[in-house]
Amino acid sequence: MYTRVTKDQFEIRDGAYTHTPTGAEFAPNPNSEGSMLIYTGNIGSKLASGDLFAYDDVLKVMKALWEQVSQHGFCVVWGDARRFIRTWR
Repeated sequence: MYTRVTKDQFEIRDGAYTHTPTGAEFAPNPNSEGSMLIYTGNIGSKLASGDLFAYDDVLKVMKALWEQVSQHGFCVVWGDARRFIRTWR
C-alpha cells in the first residue's frame, strides 16, 4: 500500500520544489520557458520510515503545484540516474 502524497510534503528550496520524504525535486528549466525538470529521488523505494510513495501520485501533486505557478503549457522532463523521459502536453 502506498503512502498518501499531500501538498504539505513539498517545500521550496533554491528555486526547486522538493518532496521532502523522497528527496524528489522539480524546478523550472532555464533553457526552455514553461517547462520543468524533475529528479525522482527515492520515489518507488521503501523508505526507512516504512513509507512507500508511488511515482504517479508524487508526479500528480508536483504537476498540480507547478500548474499553480505556471500560466503556460509545459514540457515535463523527469528522470533519475537510470533514465530521462520527455512528455509533451
